[in-house]
Amino acid sequence: MRRFLIKACLGAGLLSFFVIGYGAFCDYFFTQKRYLDLSEKKQWVLAQDGGDFDYAVLGSSRAYGAFDMNLLDSLTGMNGINLASNGSGFKDNLLVLNLFLQDNTIDKLFLQVDLGSLNSRESFSNEFHAFTFLPYWEDSIVQEVLRKDIPAFDNRLTSLIPQWRYFYFNKYFSPKEVLRRAELSDSQTDLYTEVKGGMRSTYIKNEKRNSEFQLYPQPDKVDSLDLNYLSEILSMAKSRNIQTTLFVAPRYQSDHNYLQSVMRQFSVTTVFPLGFDESDQTLFQDQGHLSDFGRFVFTQKFSEKLSNYRKKNSS
Repeated sequence: MRRFLIKACLGAGLLSFFVIGYGAFCDYFFTQKRYLDLSEKKQWVLAQDGGDFDYAVLGSSRAYGAFDMNLLDSLTGMNGINLASNGSGFKDNLLVLNLFLQDNTIDKLFLQVDLGSLNSRESFSNEFHAFTFLPYWEDSIVQEVLRKDIPAFDNRLTSLIPQWRYFYFNKYFSPKEVLRRAELSDSQTDLYTEVKGGMRSTYIKNEKRNSEFQLYPQPDKVDSLDLNYLSEILSMAKSRNIQTTLFVAPRYQSDHNYLQSVMRQFSVTTVFPLGFDESDQTLFQDQGHLSDFGRFVFTQKFSEKLSNYRKKNSS
């Protein structure tokens, strides 16, 4: 029995040593900007360092594809960056903005809001990409969100040996992934810098559509959790003297009456896509995302609205 206990203790000690050692390595390796995977949008955002921007766009795929960033820069005379990425709810948005602002600065934030992001658990197949933020556990905001979202992390074991979290998401932090990232650092192509994190547009209108879009109803209620994270983003921006404008990206054949009533609780300017023809199918690639031509049109419309708001506030 004594021999068994000794072996058990040695085994537990070796396992703990391995978990802590490998976890400490992951803490270092996966936060090094040169080892981030620039083909993945959030990783590209986290790789930004020393940027000084007039504005940033933040939100889900609908914000990612809303603007031609180079065109918006030329129309507004500002220098911006698009931080939005596919499937990102306000939890993702909060942590992306928090980490981005540690190494970069912005004066204005254009934050996308819609009924999907206000009810992300119903609207997104995976509304929070927790594994992206595991290496940044020492950041208090990251840790708080991860503990709330993943009950397995909110316990004494995680307080004593936080490195074990990498084994919870072992698929993303395996030795194989380490080798892949190390090889990428020497050869990968940057997919986003030229378009400033956004997408290109075209001024040529495509009149032909192959088929009708499949239409999905918008959520008819909002989630208090998403509202809280939206409020946290607004508070973070305000604490850093960042001027926030909320915007609603166009959605094919949709009205925004309910969303307008929801947004009245926030004392922040909200830009709705008024004047944008949300019944014109050529402006969309599907119900929720703009076509290249639609992006060209919406970028212009948004720039005009910003100009009008500036004139109104200066008068």
